[in-house]
Amino acid sequence: MKHFMLIAAMLISLSAAMPTTAQAGKKRDARIAYVLKNLRLKSDVQEKFRPLLDAYLKELGDLKDSYKNLKDELQDAIDANKLTPAQCDQLFEAKQKQEEKEPAIHRKHYAKFKTVLTTQQAYKAIKLSNDKLE
Repeated sequence: MKHFMLIAAMLISLSAAMPTTAQAGKKRDARIAYVLKNLRLKSDVQEKFRPLLDAYLKELGDLKDSYKNLKDELQDAIDANKLTPAQCDQLFEAKQKQEEKEPAIHRKHYAKFKTVLTTQQAYKAIKLSNDKLE
């Protein structure tokens, strides 16, 4: 019985520590709901826009994941203020790559948004998509 409890505790701690694609999907769904609620689109426009918004958020999330994963991997060293120069360079370069690619993603999806939304709505959608929700 003790072994079972130990294994169960380990599985629970592992599942809580690792973000899953389901968790990422839930966060993306919450963000989609937030954007759609605030845009107040008609249902037919909303149906056309939702897949575009989902693709935008997924691409943006995928881009941010590589930096976030590296940062998570080095979190103990960050917390202890014991990053090596190489780790600092690695984090810096990963963040720069992310920030360099973000504007292209914004531009690409802004153009796609304007195929189903007005220019004002497309601008607002990009702005709402980047709001802090937590």
